[in-house]
Amino acid sequence: MEWSWRARVAFVLVLLSISVAQGSGAVTEPEAIRIFLEQSPQARRVAVIEQTVDAELRVETRVANPSIAYQVEDAAGVRDEFLTFQQELPITGRRGLLNDRAELAASAAAIGAENDLRSDVYALKQAFHDVLYRQRALETLRDGGDLLARTVEILQTRETEGEGSGYDVLRAEQELADLRIAIVEAEAALSAARSRFGSFFDAALNMEAASLQGDLQPAGSVLDAQQATDIAVAQRLDLQSLSAEREGLDLEYRAARRRRFPEPLLTAGWKRTEALGLSDTGYIAAVSVPLPFFGRGRFESARAAAAGERVELETEILTRRIRSEVQTAVAREHAAREAADRYGQDIAPRAGELNRIARLQYDEGESGILELLDAHRTSLTMRLRALATRYTAKVAEIDRNRAIGNEVKP
Repeated sequence: MEWSWRARVAFVLVLLSISVAQGSGAVTEPEAIRIFLEQSPQARRVAVIEQTVDAELRVETRVANPSIAYQVEDAAGVRDEFLTFQQELPITGRRGLLNDRAELAASAAAIGAENDLRSDVYALKQAFHDVLYRQRALETLRDGGDLLARTVEILQTRETEGEGSGYDVLRAEQELADLRIAIVEAEAALSAARSRFGSFFDAALNMEAASLQGDLQPAGSVLDAQQATDIAVAQRLDLQSLSAEREGLDLEYRAARRRRFPEPLLTAGWKRTEALGLSDTGYIAAVSVPLPFFGRGRFESARAAAAGERVELETEILTRRIRSEVQTAVAREHAAREAADRYGQDIAPRAGELNRIARLQYDEGESGILELLDAHRTSLTMRLRALATRYTAKVAEIDRNRAIGNEVKP
């Protein structure tokens, strides 16, 4: 039984949803990319665009249909019958050039669609890591909230026992309320990030509810700006698409120039004549050559030449833009990674030590509630900033790979 493409897509979605569910909803970055490439309409769009462009341009390459005619002439007792066949002879090679042009144009369109798909995959990667970052930021805030809530409980107990100050309790409760507002805002930000991530997939997969598993740590080393630029110029798909388009326009120009040379029309057939009770048969053969006085391909070649010049200018503009994008992305990644390496490693132990010292000094009466809460706030801010530096470095790595045009694979 032959399945329609809709049935096949539905079947794949069911299998993917089952696999996600069986995996307890835990999805890694490669798994998310694989699912996206298997079920997304963006992935199916590449082949459709290539087929559409190829079919549209192949129309111009077809040879004219042959024609057959039957003709009768009867005058002055003479009856003539003709049966003729006519066919245009494509001898100039123009259609062969147009066929090659159609192939290149379809390839250019497919490369452009593939570039759009690759951009969508990079956006998916960023959405994936945005969820991880928001999730871990929320966990950090909740840990800080739990620690502060325990501090408030201790202060309340001391006040009840007459060993503490009511001011200390009120000040700590105010700090806790402010932190809980931040937690609610972080929950909203996480929900928005999950919705953004889930929008890349079919709704039946319920990917926004999946638990994502991954690391915010950038991978590999940072490339030199010139090396990265050279790689980008060699492998960016948008540049490759323009190159294929330029080659196709060159073939179109050559095909238009060949319109100056006529393609003959061959006529062949059979003739029968009756006169004075006698009849005879014979053959007909003729070759007609159109005179290219008006349709010499002048406007078609001018259009192809102008379009080719436009593509060359667009290629130069895009090349300059790519150099700027790559150099900016590499510089940003260098700075982000340096900050992550310098401030993102030992922040958590130092934040815990700061809390411990502040708590000890407060218990011994060497500092007040403001110093204790300031230490708690500072240590929490340090942990959040350390997490943010790692996330910024990861986003910078994704942006650099996007600027270079690296292929994204599951």
